[in-house]
Amino acid sequence: MIVAADNLTTSRPSVRRAVENRDEAFVRGLCASLERAGAAWIDLNPGYLAASRREDTWSWLVRTAEAACAAKLILDAADPASLELALGFCTRPPVLNMATAEESRLGPVLDIAAYHGLEVIAATMTATVPPSAEERLALAALIVQEAESRGINGERLIIDPMAMPLALPGGEAHAAAVLATLRALPQVFDPPPRRLIALSNLVTASAGARSGFAAAPYLAAAFGAGLEVVMMDALNPELMRLVRLLNVFEGQGIFAPGEFAP
Repeated sequence: MIVAADNLTTSRPSVRRAVENRDEAFVRGLCASLERAGAAWIDLNPGYLAASRREDTWSWLVRTAEAACAAKLILDAADPASLELALGFCTRPPVLNMATAEESRLGPVLDIAAYHGLEVIAATMTATVPPSAEERLALAALIVQEAESRGINGERLIIDPMAMPLALPGGEAHAAAVLATLRALPQVFDPPPRRLIALSNLVTASAGARSGFAAAPYLAAAFGAGLEVVMMDALNPELMRLVRLLNVFEGQGIFAPGEFAP
């Protein structure tokens, strides 16, 4: 299972200050810490940027992160134009994040991924997130069809069935639907897309309740449902121990009890 660190986002005040002040030492240190912790991918999310700041911010952020680590970078932006802009500063292939099933985002983001031969994350949502697994799979079918028409399939397409805050009304149903979607994707599509969840969405404090304790059990359940990429806090020792242990279960390591003790 691949860990994609979601720590480098301006929704975190320390990161926002570092990006605004162009604090290269902070960003370099964070990237290095995430890589040492075991993150293979790092999500770069500078948040909303005014047009006048977009080019300079993406240029600085991409170049600083690339210089700091060997991890694969994820370019995280809501609009295709920002993704294409950020891509121009990359010297090694990133992952694009994210397309959705909305026409205005799906086609343009897939076109960029197809032209440059990149992996792309696509979420099973439109303007809203559907509550059921069946509706998520219907959107996944649309995404897969559009991706395959552009020569994107298999591991280059990464489906995110959109974990929602567990503490919100209906959160339990969403959590179950995400697991059901993870299980169904390889049964419905051949070749199957890879499967990703943003674990931090499940337990976000913005939902108004402390539900962080649910992250580890849900990650284990998602792993059992076939999860291949988890976007999460890579500096959380408990979660990283769990990932290492789950990878042992998958035959990707040797069990040494001392390595997993709290």
